[in-house]
Amino acid sequence: MRPFHLAFPVNNLTDTERFYVDIIGCSIGRRTPTSINFNFHGHQIVAHLVDQMPDNTNSGQIDGKQVPPFHFGLVMEWQQWHQFRDYLEHKDVDFRLKPHIRYPGKIGEQATMFLDDPSGNSLEFKSFFDDSRLFATVAGMESEIGGGKINHPNTQ
Repeated sequence: MRPFHLAFPVNNLTDTERFYVDIIGCSIGRRTPTSINFNFHGHQIVAHLVDQMPDNTNSGQIDGKQVPPFHFGLVMEWQQWHQFRDYLEHKDVDFRLKPHIRYPGKIGEQATMFLDDPSGNSLEFKSFFDDSRLFATVAGMESEIGGGKINHPNTQ
């Protein structure tokens, strides 16, 4: 599979560059006066300058917190996620949704955190202790939040 491409709106290219390079760790590829192309851990994301950001602030909830349904991010390796969390906390990053374990005891159990870029775009960084659980559900519980409870003692 080739890297994905995502284009997203921003309202300030200088602040966007600073955030994606200095906080997220992206490198810069091509740029124009109205866009910046970033290497997002091997994937291509492009920030496009807009006159007005879309209003997604009140249209979604995750774990009881306001998180826009449009968000993007990475599924990281377990140790990588924890190191990145520690790095962001050391940088005093404001989290939209603080790092935590979501769906404990369920097959979809994951470490997750959300933060916003300077334009208000939400990014999610998540990790599964067992990568095979990324799309996993318990048979018959596919529509249950978290994909269904696991009934064996070796869950993480």
